[in-house]
Amino acid sequence: MSILGLLLYDDYTRVKPQYSAYPTSVEYHLRQALQAIHVKPDPAKAEMHFIKALQAADEQDMDPHSQEVIGIRIRLSEMLEKFGRARAAIEVLEGTIKMCEEKVADIDRGVTQAQPEATKSLRKGMLKTIIRSRVKAANLYESEFVQDTTTAKQVLSDAVGLLVKESQDPQTKGFSEDNAAGLPMEEIASMLSQMGDLYATTGEEPNAVQVYMLTLQPLRAACNGTRSCKEVQILSNIASTMDLAMKRPGATINGKPATKETLAAARRSTLRWADQAIATAEVVKPEHRDEICEVGLISAEMTKADLLLEDGKNIQAREAFRSIIPRLRERGLDALVKTAEQGIQRAGG
Repeated sequence: MSILGLLLYDDYTRVKPQYSAYPTSVEYHLRQALQAIHVKPDPAKAEMHFIKALQAADEQDMDPHSQEVIGIRIRLSEMLEKFGRARAAIEVLEGTIKMCEEKVADIDRGVTQAQPEATKSLRKGMLKTIIRSRVKAANLYESEFVQDTTTAKQVLSDAVGLLVKESQDPQTKGFSEDNAAGLPMEEIASMLSQMGDLYATTGEEPNAVQVYMLTLQPLRAACNGTRSCKEVQILSNIASTMDLAMKRPGATINGKPATKETLAAARRSTLRWADQAIATAEVVKPEHRDEICEVGLISAEMTKADLLLEDGKNIQAREAFRSIIPRLRERGLDALVKTAEQGIQRAGG
């Protein structure tokens, strides 16, 4: 009886209010879909009820571009992902993106007849849905279920490109929440960070560094100037990615083949980024520190030690590697312990 009571309480306090904006026929199928997800898991039944909910919404003349109807599509995609059907979830997202893109095109051509403020609000909603759906689709393409990094990168690049296009001169003025999609700064920073990660993991270090640097402004704005663990991570990523780029065969500096002099200058620049990451980690308030801080700090310190070694500063490099080893062992990072020990040996230790 206690379990039944909890289910009834959840039904009347969470589920009913959640679907109160829908006509009765739509609400019925959404409630059935919810039950098939959480109470008696049955993905085929849940999918059927989501589809029936969309059909009922159409029969009730609900606006297919309204947040309520788009919300059904998003919940359908989330359900498919939950049950391991990533490609089907992507198809739902891509269909939603296409529908919203067509609506934006209609608005821009003046086809949509509505009050200016209503039209502006509708366009903003469509852009937000397009960008968020592309970001989610990119996550799914990159997931273990699909493992298509190339497509993930293209889809996320399209999302970032649309955000840049719909922002006022982000290259010189930076991003703001006054973008045409109405995205908050934290979400913009997260999207850019993800794009940087994808570039880094596919060997496009120059692009990764550019995007990571672009991430700092919205990230700092989202934190109201307070230093954060995420900032430590981004600064550390910039340093480690720059360091890796210099080690690539046929490395280039500012688009030109690297020379001994330009490599030395690049190492000094990279070292400053690593130092920034370390300094930022030191001033993050204790109550805000988390695993991201610790991992970012270790990465920055490893990069710094490597740069010192590459620059021939062997004594400083040995000290840097030795100071990191105890923390690497504490975390069971045996591969990095071996790397640090090899660094000490290369430095003559």
